[in-house]
Amino acid sequence: MKNPLEQLKFWKRQNTAEPDPIAAQALSPSAAPPHASHPTIILKDFISAMNKKHDPVVLDIGPVVSSNIDFFLNLGIKLYMEEFLAAYMNPKYSAPVENKESFDEQRFFAENFHYADEFFDGLICWDFLSYLEPKFAKTFAQRISAKMKPDSFVLGFFHTQKGQSPISLHKFRILSESQFEYIPMVRTLEIKKGYQTREVTQLFADYESQRFCLLKHNMLEVLLRKRAPSQNQ
Repeated sequence: MKNPLEQLKFWKRQNTAEPDPIAAQALSPSAAPPHASHPTIILKDFISAMNKKHDPVVLDIGPVVSSNIDFFLNLGIKLYMEEFLAAYMNPKYSAPVENKESFDEQRFFAENFHYADEFFDGLICWDFLSYLEPKFAKTFAQRISAKMKPDSFVLGFFHTQKGQSPISLHKFRILSESQFEYIPMVRTLEIKKGYQTREVTQLFADYESQRFCLLKHNMLEVLLRKRAPSQNQ
């Protein structure tokens, strides 16, 4: 049988500025060491919502995990991937302003996420929004929302407590509709904001909450649905 990845014309991986020693293991489930599994309460609801759509298209903006690609392909769900944090941490988007480092939002959006408006049926953003400055997280949520169709869904994970120091980033590998595991990465980043339920709904102003669940390690798992234009008036 032909490898489905060979037919995956829509899979896109950003070039990273630095090599990730764990990446090769993370991309090969058979070679990767075992990691502790964690429950996911809402993933099955997200999948159910996608299965009700005709030829659903999902954008995953976390680090690439090839087994996740296979997981969604086997469900008949097309998956685009953009390594958001790899792009966000690229030094070329940092510029000195009054002796301080400032993030160049205009250049970042000019060079990333070039998709048509109302293109995607679903978005998976894992936990990366917690690592962004709150102002930029809001800007990003607005920009990415324009790429989502009405009645599209967002599956997201949010840290509920702000970090005091940088922590190791993780990839999320899907094991089943009810379990995933964390795969540690070399990169570290500080959790800039802890999100509560009300703050998540404020971040995605054009969406209505479908489900919220508090997982282990102070992680909030959420499912949001984008309202139709008439509902936003």
